[in-house]
Amino acid sequence: MKRLLRICSALCVVLVLGWYCLPGVYRVLHLPDCVDAETDLAAPAIAARTKDARFVRGSGDERLSSVTGPETEIRLFGFLPLKTVRSALHGRTVVLGGDVVGVVLQTEGVQIVGFDRIDTANGARSPAVSAGLREGDMICAVNGQKVADSESFAALCAAAGETCELSCLRDGKAFTVQVSPVSDRGGEKRIGAWVRDSTSGIGTLSFYDDESGAYAALGHGVTDVDTQKLISPAKGFLTEASIVQIRKSGGSAAGELIGRFSTSSKDAVASVERNTPFGIAGTLTKFSDADKRSMEIAPAGAVHRGEAVILSAANGTVTEYTANVIRVDVQSSPETQGIMIEITDPALLRQTGGIVQGMSGSPLIQDGRLIGIVTHVFISHPTRGYCLYAEWMEEELLG
Repeated sequence: MKRLLRICSALCVVLVLGWYCLPGVYRVLHLPDCVDAETDLAAPAIAARTKDARFVRGSGDERLSSVTGPETEIRLFGFLPLKTVRSALHGRTVVLGGDVVGVVLQTEGVQIVGFDRIDTANGARSPAVSAGLREGDMICAVNGQKVADSESFAALCAAAGETCELSCLRDGKAFTVQVSPVSDRGGEKRIGAWVRDSTSGIGTLSFYDDESGAYAALGHGVTDVDTQKLISPAKGFLTEASIVQIRKSGGSAAGELIGRFSTSSKDAVASVERNTPFGIAGTLTKFSDADKRSMEIAPAGAVHRGEAVILSAANGTVTEYTANVIRVDVQSSPETQGIMIEITDPALLRQTGGIVQGMSGSPLIQDGRLIGIVTHVFISHPTRGYCLYAEWMEEELLG
């Protein structure tokens, strides 16, 4: 009798394990807690219910409650519950960009980009270094007087007494230091720091909200060319731009779109209010509505390897160019690189050699939805580059 019980117990264990390992059951039990809303979970066959399910986010993501919709209970044979999943809500609909724009950023104060040892009667000295200042620090005021630009900073330092108090920012945190300017051999008082008050260049508008005019561009932050630090805090504006020359990618150098644009605020078409690792953001004040094209932003989990297109104005007008998504990283929270693409369009390859500087911010489209934003190029393989998930950019910059 005991032997029979052992045999029956073993058979039950085998049956349970076998049932659990059935391909259809296994797929259902291992579905993510949240799936793409387009997945057909109501299909009668388990395999049909699961084969097209796309991961959106893992269940550990605390923000799921704010981005998911109705729950669906999957049952075996119509009565045995297997798993309950939630459907992801559709993303925001935005107006696609692709236009090349001029970007002008003006810092609040001046940013230290380097140091200089001043030749004095008592030897070479750098008061800024002695005071503990670093590259990337922002100097906002001298002795309580606001610094407007590099010229006003030099004038305030020259007018200071034996010591002056600098109000500074480092990584967003305010601090003050006491600096003792010294006179160079020409009699001019200096602290021995090179500073910059603005920067400019071209990039690509990614998308904007048609109702509010809030936009996102670039897909990465604007950094100082010398320190490689994010320029922050920074205010500025966008202007319309036109491409005058293209330097193709090749060898060990990245290519570049060379544009013409105004650096005057009177020609601004948008404000720049934020400069973040995910791009720049602000509000459009005047921009052409010609050929306006609206599209839904896809959830990150809906992106898959395969064909896609990017929008770029490398040839002067916003044009679709073919590409392939060759890698997709699973990310449960915003990160700056998640999609790897390869440019396949012969026309774009002839024009640029692949991805070039100035194309940062170009929208990436797949299955009729906006999935990503071009951000980086592989210098050694310029047909390939990284994209930021459009969902993350929208979430971080448009909220």
